[in-house]
Amino acid sequence: MRRLKLIMFRVIVPMVYAMTIVVLTSCNANSNKTIKRTPNLVLILVDDLGYGDLASYGHQIVKTPNIDKLASDGIKYTQYYAPSPLCSPSRAGLLTGRTPYRTGIRAWIPPGSNVHLGKNEITLAHLLKEKGYETAVMGKWHLNGGAQMINQPQAKDMGFDYSFIILGGWAKNKKIETKPTDGTLRHGKIYPDNFWRNGKPVGETDKFSGELVSDEVVSWLDKHEKGNPFFLYVPFSEVHTPISSPKIYLEMYSDYITDFAKNNPYLYHWDWVDQPYRGQGEYYANISFLDAQVGKIMDKLEKLGELDNTIVILTSDNGPVTREARKQWELNMAGETGGLRGRKDNLFEGGIRVPAIVRYPSMIKSGQISHTPVYGLDWLPTLAELMNFDVQPDREIDGQSIVNTMMGKDIGRKKPLIWTIDMGGQDDPINEWAIRDGDWLLILDRGEKPKFLFNIADDPYEVVNLLKSRDDILNPLLDNFIKYKNNIEADTVNITRKNIQ
Repeated sequence: MRRLKLIMFRVIVPMVYAMTIVVLTSCNANSNKTIKRTPNLVLILVDDLGYGDLASYGHQIVKTPNIDKLASDGIKYTQYYAPSPLCSPSRAGLLTGRTPYRTGIRAWIPPGSNVHLGKNEITLAHLLKEKGYETAVMGKWHLNGGAQMINQPQAKDMGFDYSFIILGGWAKNKKIETKPTDGTLRHGKIYPDNFWRNGKPVGETDKFSGELVSDEVVSWLDKHEKGNPFFLYVPFSEVHTPISSPKIYLEMYSDYITDFAKNNPYLYHWDWVDQPYRGQGEYYANISFLDAQVGKIMDKLEKLGELDNTIVILTSDNGPVTREARKQWELNMAGETGGLRGRKDNLFEGGIRVPAIVRYPSMIKSGQISHTPVYGLDWLPTLAELMNFDVQPDREIDGQSIVNTMMGKDIGRKKPLIWTIDMGGQDDPINEWAIRDGDWLLILDRGEKPKFLFNIADDPYEVVNLLKSRDDILNPLLDNFIKYKNNIEADTVNITRKNIQ
C-alpha cells in the first residue's frame, strides 16, 4: 500500500503541476488577449472650434479641463488641418479619407439641396462594420439635403447601424425662432426640435443640443452588446451659432457678458441687429459646456472599463467664425484662431488649421506634442493601420497614415495637402484652391491663378506674400497642383461629383 501511495504521488503531483502550468498559461493568454483586444473608436468632431479656442491650445480665459486632460493623456497636433474650411465638405473628407472634391461636396449643403455624399463612397463606418464593429453616429450629420430626401444616402446607408442626428447645419427651436413675446428665457428654453433617431423625427426635446448628444452616447453605450468593439462618431453642434448654454456656464463668464444681454435673455440671434454687443462670455460658456459633455463621455467609457482600450480623437471641422465676420450682426461673440490669418470660409491658416488630439494609451505616450503637418484625410488610413482593416483598393485615398507621428517620427508625406472650396455669393472673396507641400503653401483664386505663396515654417501668420520673389518654389508647386487636380478630375468613383451646384 505504501509503495502504491508513493507511485501515485510520483505520477499525480507532476500531472497536477503540469495542469497548473497549463491553466496559468491559459489565464495569462486570456489576460494578454484582454489587454490587446480589438480597440474601440470614439471620433468627436466639434463645430467651428478655432485653433485658439481651447485652454490646451493657449486660451487664457476659457476653461476646458476635460479636453485638456485628453490632450495631456495623449498627443496634441499643432499643425493639424481640417479637410475643408467648411462643415459639409470637411465631414465628407473626414469619413472617407478623400478630398471633398472627389466626394461631390465643395461647400456647405443647404436644406433641400441635391448635393450629397456620393452614393459610391465608402466610409470609415462601412469598413469597421465589415470587421464586426457596432457603429453609431450622434450629433450633426450635414452630408445631404435632409432626411426627407429619400434619393440621397442617409446615415444608415453610410455604414451606421444607429443614428441620432441633426440633418442640417445647426440645432434649432421653432418656438424661439418665432420671436416669443412672453419673456421666455433663451437660456434653458432653447431645446432643439430637429433631431432624428434612426430615420424618425424626435420632436420637441427638453435639453440643450450638447446634452442630448452626450446623453444619447451614454445610453447607447449602456445598451450595446458587451464585448463587441464599437465605433462612435460624435459630431457636436457646439460651438456653431445659434449657441445656447445652461445658466451655470454663463455665470462662469459673467464678466464677459454685457448688461444688455443679462437684462434681455429672451432675445434670439436674429433679433440682435442694431443692439449693443452681447459679449464674448456667451461663446466662452458654450465651449465650457461642450467640454463638460466630452467629460461625460470619457467618464462613461472609464466606468465601463473601455477607456484605455478606446482610440479617442477630438478635432474640429473648420476654423472659427471671427469677430470680423460677426460685424453685420454685432454679436461680438466669436472664436479665436490663435493669431492665425483668416477664418472659417477661407483657405488661410485660420480657416483650416484647428485643434486635434488623440488618446490611445496602449500606443501613445502621454503628453506628446507633434508639429508635423497632418490633416483630416489622414484619419482613415491611420485608423486602418491601428485597427487592422483594409482600405478599398479601387479608389484614391488622399490621406496617409500618421501612426509614426504618435511615436515621435516623421511620416514622409507622399502627397501634398490640398484643399478646395466654392462659396459663391459671399461678401468677401473666397479663394478656390490651396496646396501645401513641405513648408510651402500656395493659394490660388477661382481661375486657378496663383494668389499667395507663404513659407508656413518661417511665417505661420501669413504676413509676407512671396509669390513674386520665389519662382523656384512657385513653379514646381504649381506643377504639382495641376497634376493633383487633374487626378481628382479624372476620378470616376462618383458620378454625382459632376452634378455639383
